[in-house]
Amino acid sequence: MIEITADNIIGINEQILKEYLEIHPRNHERIGVRKHELERILIEAETINSIIDKAAFILAAIPWAQPFSGGNKRTAYATAKILLENNGYNFEIQSKKDEEFLRKLLFEIQEERARLNEATLAKITLYLHNRTSEI
Repeated sequence: MIEITADNIIGINEQILKEYLEIHPRNHERIGVRKHELERILIEAETINSIIDKAAFILAAIPWAQPFSGGNKRTAYATAKILLENNGYNFEIQSKKDEEFLRKLLFEIQEERARLNEATLAKITLYLHNRTSEI
């Protein structure tokens, strides 16, 4: 299994924010990270054996923990997609409706600040399982 590191994810976030600021130069999303939060996510992710479940956990945990000053959901999506691709899987959002459903789940996951909502995590995991195939 090819893992992803905190530095990889930080690089993904920096690229996402750079591209966003090129398109929206008047917005001021600054690049910043609470690396310890990101590392905590990855430590927990290491305990998950299934690559799809691990990607789902990362997809949920980054928006929940908010380790970045901006772009958390976009970073989570890109990280999950890269993790899956690096391990021989293809994850594709099939339609605008699919995209909106995932966006809703990611907003839902970040609403409960006390702990990662297990029910929403289960929905995200199922979402990924249903849209992921081996390459």
